[in-house]
Amino acid sequence: MSHALRLHVSNYAPRADLAAHVHHEAWLCLVLKGSYREHIRSRIDEHGSGDLLFCPEHATHSQQIGAEGARKLIFSPPPSALEYLLDHGSRLSEAPYLRRSAPLSQLGQRMLRELQIGDSFASVAIEGIAMELLALLARQEREIPQVPDWLRRLRESIDDEPAQAWSLERLARDARRHPVHVARCFRQSYGCTIGEYIRHARVAKATLLLRRTRMPLLDIALTCGFGDASTFSRSFKAAFGVSPSSYRENVR
Repeated sequence: MSHALRLHVSNYAPRADLAAHVHHEAWLCLVLKGSYREHIRSRIDEHGSGDLLFCPEHATHSQQIGAEGARKLIFSPPPSALEYLLDHGSRLSEAPYLRRSAPLSQLGQRMLRELQIGDSFASVAIEGIAMELLALLARQEREIPQVPDWLRRLRESIDDEPAQAWSLERLARDARRHPVHVARCFRQSYGCTIGEYIRHARVAKATLLLRRTRMPLLDIALTCGFGDASTFSRSFKAAFGVSPSSYRENVR
């Protein structure tokens, strides 16, 4: 491989939980197989085979792998390419992604073939394909409208205090917008309803407490904004496929 581009294929076990973490350089990821849910930039994104994603440097994100596991092609674009896109208005800091398409699938297969060939010309071919993938992402990313500041602040309020008794009416009042407008804009921008997002934010906080503390499950449930242990258990199992107690046993 060339000095500017590092690439590898990663495999993930079914229902694996990748706790919140950061990378110290930007990465581009093409999902080759399987699916997973990712929490990044305060969004909840569902990704599957064929999706192309950009992860900015130092962006905190976590992932829950689907029931069939996942396989990803991951590479670090040359800094010069990222600088070029930023100079031309790309919003790479927002962690853009591109849904599956024929061009993406073709480029992914070409890159895998070059990896298998592995001769002295493969690194040049792979870097060229990587630049095509990055260009496809940047072209679509230009077409995505920016999230308005008021909606970003609303989402950040939920992230900061997920256990609060949030309601659509309260959030709309804080944003000085009509509840219907807030609900529609939130779903369009973040791919889920406000209720789903609040539930995910509470579960995400609970996973940290399960990993890092020995707090009783009921205390965790109440700390994270769930009314009782049974509600917490149902929400947690819906997100991870296991109960909170099983999750704690598996990560210790």
